[in-house]
Amino acid sequence: MLTDLKISKLKPRNREYSLADGYGLSIYVTPKGVKKWRYRYRFNRKASMISLGKYPAVSLSEARKQREIYQKILFDGINPKLYKDNLRQTQENKITFREAFDKWFDVHKDEFAERTAMKQIQAFEIHIFPNIGNKLVIDLKPVDMLNVFREIDSQGKSETLKKVKGWCSRVFRDCVVLEIINNDPTRDLPSDSFKKRESKHYATVTSPSDIKDLLNTISKYKEIGTYEVHQALNLGAYLLLRPSELTGLLWEEVDFKNNIIRIGKGRMKSSKPHLVPMSTQVLAQFEEIKEYRLSEKYVFPSSINRNASINSESLRMALRRLGISKEKFTPHGFRGMGTTRLYEMGYKEDVVERTLAHSERNKVKAAYNYAQYIEERTEMMQAWSDYLDNLKFINLCGLVLRGLVFKP
Repeated sequence: MLTDLKISKLKPRNREYSLADGYGLSIYVTPKGVKKWRYRYRFNRKASMISLGKYPAVSLSEARKQREIYQKILFDGINPKLYKDNLRQTQENKITFREAFDKWFDVHKDEFAERTAMKQIQAFEIHIFPNIGNKLVIDLKPVDMLNVFREIDSQGKSETLKKVKGWCSRVFRDCVVLEIINNDPTRDLPSDSFKKRESKHYATVTSPSDIKDLLNTISKYKEIGTYEVHQALNLGAYLLLRPSELTGLLWEEVDFKNNIIRIGKGRMKSSKPHLVPMSTQVLAQFEEIKEYRLSEKYVFPSSINRNASINSESLRMALRRLGISKEKFTPHGFRGMGTTRLYEMGYKEDVVERTLAHSERNKVKAAYNYAQYIEERTEMMQAWSDYLDNLKFINLCGLVLRGLVFKP
């Protein structure tokens, strides 16, 4: 398997030679020292080859992505060379950025969670297509992209800018590989072209006394709000899921037999499936909710429409009704609350981060995290539930001592 270090050390020889990366992808070095990517494959039992561009204009990772694209195309019974020629022919007919985007997305759409893809497409419909959607890809310059991105930046939408810029770059890089254009016009934009903003932090509480007060306050919601929202708020503290992952829970994701929640990749921010071990307390709460079973599909159905779930806004409004301001705590704050306490309880970073479904850049480590940390996470989530219950017990004992709660 190739690395950038290996490629950088390749020197020219009297004759052209190649070094394989695997699965048909190789880099060729000419006598003049030019390094070119080529992808070899067989279609209808005939050998064929496609040029993917020169290195380093086309990086190792980009060449591998193109190999994956052509492998998918082969799997669909399409000759990659004809596919590439068709795109090139389209360029001769003046392909627009919108057309290039649609072709790119059609190949890559399975890489993204459905809700992530929908949000991104909406962002393009609002910020990108009205400005450059009908412009020819070959005519787009760095200054055109800079102007579009700065308009987004001026609205304070740094997260939108980051994601849209990344997708635009991927569309252009595909066009480079397909020899539609020579360079990605977003590649060399200065890093200081946009305003620097502080990372977004969600209001939370972390001290045992504040967590105890929060749990006590949440318990009062059953007196003023709906059953579904109250149960979701309560489970939010125990499960440490993102608000949208929590409120959209499906009954098919709750595995009562194995005491685990299995959330599909389509509902995860990381676009990867996520496992959540259930403590005895969480399992008992799901058993109680199951008895009511107000929806066959959703664990927390909307009281207005049982064919839809409650949403993150339902949780935010509930907290406001309880008198908890957004400056003090948000539904996303359960995650920060749990992270802080779990680290202080001595749990390893890898175990905590995997529980929060944070992406791991190291692929080998990511596979290990997903496959091997279940037992440790199960033990940790049980300890976390016990910790929260102990805080509730302390609070209950205090009420008893003050004569506010009577023992049966």
